[in-house]
Amino acid sequence: EHSIHIPEASAMLPRRHCRRLLERTYSFAAVCGAGVAGCGLGLLLSRLDGQLRERQLPGAGFRVCCEDAVTPAQRALAEKLRSVVGQKFVTENVTEIGTMTGKGHAMVVVRPGSLRETTQVLEACLEAGVAIVPQGAKTGLTGGSVPRSCDRPMVVISTQRLQKILPIKDAGDAKQVLCFAGAGIFSVQETLKSYNRDSHSVLGSIFLNPSVAAGVAFGSGGTQIHKGPAFTNRALYCRVNAQGKMELVNTLGLSLQGDVLSFLDGAEELSLKDMDSKS
Repeated sequence: EHSIHIPEASAMLPRRHCRRLLERTYSFAAVCGAGVAGCGLGLLLSRLDGQLRERQLPGAGFRVCCEDAVTPAQRALAEKLRSVVGQKFVTENVTEIGTMTGKGHAMVVVRPGSLRETTQVLEACLEAGVAIVPQGAKTGLTGGSVPRSCDRPMVVISTQRLQKILPIKDAGDAKQVLCFAGAGIFSVQETLKSYNRDSHSVLGSIFLNPSVAAGVAFGSGGTQIHKGPAFTNRALYCRVNAQGKMELVNTLGLSLQGDVLSFLDGAEELSLKDMDSKS
């Protein structure tokens, strides 16, 4: 018997051709599938991001501020604040939106430009019986600087005009620095470069210039007092006493004969002679 022998190479040609076609088909399908999946994922993330930005903080059962009855003292508050800080630094009926989350209504947003003005603003707000939201650079991710639902109208006190930075100089060096609440930690870093010192807090978001006050409250204060290259040693702050009155608490340790607010508002620089060595 004679059989017809088909060379192996010849027999494989059609199979290789089919394999190439299948590989091309699968590759094209894979690319299309990946593209569709990528578009779908992008749309989903975009939708979730939009929902996150629109999210409102929970109201804890309270009513929205703008629905509450406003007292005569609260109606007169905006004009009273203008007499303290100036016309252009008071805005009424503002919708505040957080950087990542939080959205709320503020009856008034006020921007004091000095420590004296800040204390006067606080006293006026206490007398009017409004809720107060301190606000720094509004770079936080949790919505803490944005008004939320409350049982009283809300006033935002912005610290963005309180940006004074005073290195305490000692023979050309500066081991400490006194900053107003609105000073940014990046601005502090830039100011202290000439002294080979670092900023109050060094964070991944330092380029956003978060405020020193937020650093004290969240980054280098309380249980986090020794976090980072620096820590908060002393402070000047306000609190409300049991009688509902504002008190000024001074732990700065300055060597003063007069009023600390007037001194700091007028100060252009500080040195060791301004510090009380006994404190």
